Amino acid sequence: MSFELLNPWMLAGLAGVALPVIAHLLSKKKYDIVSWGAMQFLKLGQETRRRVWLEDLWLLLLRMALIAWLAIALARPWVSAKWLGDIGPQPNRDIVLILDGSYSMAWEATSVTPQEHAVRWIDKFLGQLRPGDTVTLLEAREQVRTLIDPPTRDVNRVRDVLKQLSPPTGTANFPEALSHAVKLLSRTNHLRREVVLLTDGQSQGWFSDDSNLWLRLDDLKKQSSVTPHLWVVNVLNAAETDGQELPAAGERLNFHVERLQPSRELSVPSFPIRFQTRVRFSGGSTSVTRQVHFEVDGQRLAERTQSVTLAPGGEANVEFEHRFEATGSHLVRVTLDPDDLPTDNISEAVIVVAEAVPVLLVDGDPRPEPVQSETFFIHAALAATGNETPWVKPTTVKWAEWNVGHVFNVPVNPKPTEPKSVVPKPNVKQGGQVENLPHEPNDLDKYAAIVLANVPKLTDAQLAAVTDYVRRGGGVGLALGNQIDRDSYNHRLFADETGLLGVSLKDIESETPEQREQGVMISNATLESPWLQRFRAERGAAFTTARFSRWWSVEMKEGRRQKAEGSEDTDDESEKVAVERPAAIALARLQTGAPYLVGGQFGRGNVLLLTSPLDADWNTLPARPDFVAFVHELLFQLASRRGERNVSVGQPLVSQMPSAAPPAEAGPPVSFVFEGPDGEPHEAKFSGDGASELLVLDDTSLPGVYALRRKEPADEQRLTGKAEANRKPAKPLAAKGRELFVVNADRAESNLAPLTDEQITSITADERLTFIREGREIQAAASNELPRYELWQLLFLAFLALLVGEVLLTRKLVRGGHVAADS
Repeated sequence: MSFELLNPWMLAGLAGVALPVIAHLLSKKKYDIVSWGAMQFLKLGQETRRRVWLEDLWLLLLRMALIAWLAIALARPWVSAKWLGDIGPQPNRDIVLILDGSYSMAWEATSVTPQEHAVRWIDKFLGQLRPGDTVTLLEAREQVRTLIDPPTRDVNRVRDVLKQLSPPTGTANFPEALSHAVKLLSRTNHLRREVVLLTDGQSQGWFSDDSNLWLRLDDLKKQSSVTPHLWVVNVLNAAETDGQELPAAGERLNFHVERLQPSRELSVPSFPIRFQTRVRFSGGSTSVTRQVHFEVDGQRLAERTQSVTLAPGGEANVEFEHRFEATGSHLVRVTLDPDDLPTDNISEAVIVVAEAVPVLLVDGDPRPEPVQSETFFIHAALAATGNETPWVKPTTVKWAEWNVGHVFNVPVNPKPTEPKSVVPKPNVKQGGQVENLPHEPNDLDKYAAIVLANVPKLTDAQLAAVTDYVRRGGGVGLALGNQIDRDSYNHRLFADETGLLGVSLKDIESETPEQREQGVMISNATLESPWLQRFRAERGAAFTTARFSRWWSVEMKEGRRQKAEGSEDTDDESEKVAVERPAAIALARLQTGAPYLVGGQFGRGNVLLLTSPLDADWNTLPARPDFVAFVHELLFQLASRRGERNVSVGQPLVSQMPSAAPPAEAGPPVSFVFEGPDGEPHEAKFSGDGASELLVLDDTSLPGVYALRRKEPADEQRLTGKAEANRKPAKPLAAKGRELFVVNADRAESNLAPLTDEQITSITADERLTFIREGREIQAAASNELPRYELWQLLFLAFLALLVGEVLLTRKLVRGGHVAADS
């Protein structure tokens, strides 16, 4: 026999038993006694006095017992004993069903996919439940998806949800899903709690070597007032496969495409974009040739099809190039011919094509002779004479005349105000928070990228505007030269806590006499980034032949994450944005090993640092034929983060408010929804204001293609759950007025190797979980345990009885118990 409590923290209420004692002591005050003649007739006898004292004591103890009894009842004690089985039926159960949502569940080696087997298993299991049992339904993916919560007793609702399951995609994290289920059960009421995970027996997703994930699950189980039972069902072993034998582990062939990597996400008409990916082959014993297809907006381009030969366990790199003519969002797919696992034969990416990219060039060292200006060669590369439709529209401004206008409240490093500030100095609070600034659009928002060409330093207003601009998705390029104020850059622009890039400027280095003979050039082997690979020597580019005579040496710092705006007592959640600054990366190095091009992110924006200027003072790069292409690629890369369209699972989708939407003061704003891969609409959340108003979707747990579109009347019912379950047919993804996004999933699930005996032994250690085949095994295990019953009902009845006794005893004392005399 065992005794447990469901809510043990309620025992803290036992401290309340002291309240009647405290009240009794406080009521015993000392009074002055005045004797008078007739008082002798009112004195009680010794026996009566003893009886009154005993009644007072019993009343005090009864009141203390009432409080203690109530605290114990609220703690919900329960007992388990063999003899309780003769009293009545077993208590109801709370069950969490977890369905493996990874794309291996779509394996078609048998006539029925593992996902269909799992749905049939759950349907059969639901028929074995007793009235009163509750069911919660989860889906294990990279992030746990909740399909039914709070728990329901309606099994038909569970069946309806199972009919509308999204196709399996991505990978799964089973320890995380099991931990999430245990936390959900900690809020339920019944004494029997079960977690059933249905999967296909694949080893991927179990993380058997990650002890931290499993220790977290073990701790959650120990903290539960009622320890839940964890069951795992391999639906391929538990299901009928129509007499088919499952292929052995080494014979489970599969081909898949890795994530598609475009050289840029933002482009202009007729500008070439390269798409790179990798095709992998797992299983098998002989080499196989596969065809790789290229599709744009749903149309397969037959002339782009490639053939690759793959050895067992091998891989092959493929690359495509395409020029888009029409503006807007374009969906690009690389596909393979179908195999037994078709869901991983497609890799997608979205490209945004704009008319022209507006950029701002800030000249930090203007000269009377234009050719000597810092921005002369950049401007000439972007705005060639006679080109009526340039890909980039540059605007050049002198640093001393650069008026940034209004800015948002953003953090800056509090330093003395620079001279000749073009706007009033912002009031900087302790900690670097700017206050007393108008909440108006940032004037820099009209540019897709900014280049600071040898700008000596930034004023407070300029730094605040640039910081806000990059944090919200803008791109800033920094071309260093001889005018740079090193201390100002290190203490302000590259500050440890608030800097845009995790670097520190050291000194200006020059080529040595020995190096001057051969020349210092860019190392070809360091050009590994997709947008830089076109400048490698083997592609016929002259980029790596440019000679460098001087450059700034820089030191890399670690990344950091901090609260950039708002304080802990801010009510507006949008003002509590955590700004990320991952560690800076050297994208290109000189042959000396010194970084030439350093990249990093700040918030949602890009930052690129060039340690040598984009003019002819310190290098010969402007004289190379690749200079024009390099400048364009640099600016496209800077501008790409503002409208990032290809993200990973869990990353939010962010889009600027379409220009067709009227401003808020002109009338009710136009409503938008994000349409998910399953065809379901998701309400778009608004962030920011004015010209920088953004539409955000935080829930991207489902991989696939998303579309941002105007809200339709039918969407209201679907968002409120009042529409019928039948999904509406999806509109063409390239339809006008639909902005596209791709949420990419982890491709590790493509390895179909099943769990080994060693892995099963590891994850089932200490009876952590149990593998079963039939739902009846769960009921059999419950029948073999001691019956469990809660006692709180009995305790509440006893509480009521004590309460009645307290009322009667108080009534007796009040009605004259004190005036009785001894006979």
